[in-house]
Amino acid sequence: MAISSDNDPEPPTTAVVTIRIPCDTDSDLVTNAEERLSRAEDIDTVTIDDLHGIAPKLSATTITVGITIRWTTTLTDAQVRRRLAEVPGLESIKRIG
Repeated sequence: MAISSDNDPEPPTTAVVTIRIPCDTDSDLVTNAEERLSRAEDIDTVTIDDLHGIAPKLSATTITVGITIRWTTTLTDAQVRRRLAEVPGLESIKRIG
């Protein structure tokens, strides 16, 4: 019989997202994207793994990034989508793995 523990960390979520970063920010695009994504409810940490694309616009730059998220609780894919949809500037979630 396997022994489980409530102290085990929740498994991370990987995703590819597109997020809009205003041009008037003081930090670089990756740092700003991490800060914005970490505002979602129940997020412990967000790490940008890959930069898939950059699209400069007049008032903002849109970037597509691969991310790894560590949550404070277990979430379904639907709950992950809802949490990320609340992030300011998030334009799309292309994949959750």
